Amino acid sequence: MTYYLKYRPQTIEELDMQSVRESLTNIVKSGNIPHAFLFAGPKGTGKTSVARILAKIINCESKNPPCNKCEQCLSITNGNNIDIIEMDAASNRGIDDIRALKDTIRLTPSKAKAKIYILDEAHMLTIEASNALLKTLEEPPSHVYFILATTNPEKLIETVKSRTVLISFTKATPEETKRSLARIIKKEELKIKNEELNEIIKMSKGSFRDAVKLLEQFSKDSNFLKSIKLFDVQDFLEVLLAKNLKEAIIKIENALRSGCTIVNTTEEILEKLQSKLIETEDRNLVTLIEYILEAQEFNKVTPIEELPLEVAIVKWCKLDK
Repeated sequence: MTYYLKYRPQTIEELDMQSVRESLTNIVKSGNIPHAFLFAGPKGTGKTSVARILAKIINCESKNPPCNKCEQCLSITNGNNIDIIEMDAASNRGIDDIRALKDTIRLTPSKAKAKIYILDEAHMLTIEASNALLKTLEEPPSHVYFILATTNPEKLIETVKSRTVLISFTKATPEETKRSLARIIKKEELKIKNEELNEIIKMSKGSFRDAVKLLEQFSKDSNFLKSIKLFDVQDFLEVLLAKNLKEAIIKIENALRSGCTIVNTTEEILEKLQSKLIETEDRNLVTLIEYILEAQEFNKVTPIEELPLEVAIVKWCKLDK
């Protein structure tokens, strides 16, 4: 089992994002848990983990939920509780999907106290589907709770948002990420230097999920951090700004060959360009940044990971020629 699954938070106290931990604690202490939530924030910040903890709290058989020992808690942890329905709105985004969901909502839970519907990437719902869901959110059956999760809350229709209780997830702070990793380091008895830990935290860019994945990679090969550092972004930018096409492409290929990922490489380039833009206010840099941002977007769909960045480099080097 991967670290991310093995050490997924199972209680409110284990949540590493302070604001979310406090919000959920206050809601549970109030004794009045709303029937519809909206979890909004970047990927890898724990939205699904929090949704499952909330599902346990609602359905736990003990007086101090979640106990993580009763049948309900254990089945939610194992992902086989038939009354906890997790759906991906990207795949179930149409009005027919929501109508089918509404038909199942009327049915009482099989074993649990309540049915929990966790709808991931809720912003992918069509307008028609959102309006169909709205009617259920306005008057949900007493045995039903909804948790909508999204990375793009601005794309949800306002009426849906107004029927939910918002819990905002932000990028994790370095301190929150360190808290998350410290628990794993202790349990796995890993040996890691402070500078190596800080490098992992920096590379994770506020994502708990990415930080844990990087830590696991480090646990298997402590040298991978050294290989990633082989990319000298300042040296690359000097070549790029001089519009030396051949040398710029070679440096990217060498970076990838040495173990750098295209995602981290692109982000490093953008961070350096941002600093340079603020320092110099060079309008030409705006064009270069736009090319690389475009490459970053295309990287999500291309089968050849380095191609979008290479296209951006070619467009820049051939500009005004």
